Amino acid sequence: MRKKASSAVGFLVFLYLGLGGTVVSAQENTDVAWGDPRPQDSSYYAFREKNSIPPFSTKKIQFLIDKRLKTLPDEALTDYDAGIPTRDFNTLTAEEKFTYTMIYPEIFSQACAERMFVNDPQKKIFGQLLFVYNGVFWSERQISYMKKNKAQVLTFIRELSGKTNEMGLNYKSAILEMNAWESIPFLIDFYQNNRRDKDILTTLLLLLNKGELSDFKQSKIYHKLYGPDTNYESWMDFSEANEQYIIETAQAYYNKRQGE
Repeated sequence: MRKKASSAVGFLVFLYLGLGGTVVSAQENTDVAWGDPRPQDSSYYAFREKNSIPPFSTKKIQFLIDKRLKTLPDEALTDYDAGIPTRDFNTLTAEEKFTYTMIYPEIFSQACAERMFVNDPQKKIFGQLLFVYNGVFWSERQISYMKKNKAQVLTFIRELSGKTNEMGLNYKSAILEMNAWESIPFLIDFYQNNRRDKDILTTLLLLLNKGELSDFKQSKIYHKLYGPDTNYESWMDFSEANEQYIIETAQAYYNKRQGE
């Protein structure tokens, strides 16, 4: 399908900025709907999609983005790198690169998928975070920046999340992109003060999954969320027992990595 690249990317940037002993239920992942979520579920999905906007030079970064968008071709049939010029990127300060990366994934993709919504999502622990459909994605340049500056990026995330009491989808995704197991104590502490955000539990689960832990892979939670019969939308019911298992297992994983 042919699309106007500049207008499509502009819309996706707007979407990206605006939105954001184990006990496992035997219930199957069938309580879902295609299209729009139920009205009573919409606010939690919007909460899950919401991204955090760093305060560093936001107007300057938005000007560079808008300038770049004006140069994009009218039509694009394939994935497209919509990043600002290298010379502009290299002159950004550390704080400005963080803002740029968090608000503007550079790769515009033609890939699309229909969204599936689960009923009562606030009562679920999901195996995966949400992502922007008809998507935009971080470029190799942006991923390299985050990985090479992991400690600094984590400091920004910790400090800014602490000030706002919110951790956007982009911050959680950055932690996973960097495989930042070092952030586990912070994630646990933040979750214990913001228990509505069950996607922090998801972030901990995904860090455990990246750790290739044999005990975790033998757990009921792993098979429920990441086993052979699961998919991107897999979930399990929230319970205090599941919450406790995730937190304790993540803390043990952190302690193990610290001792290596």
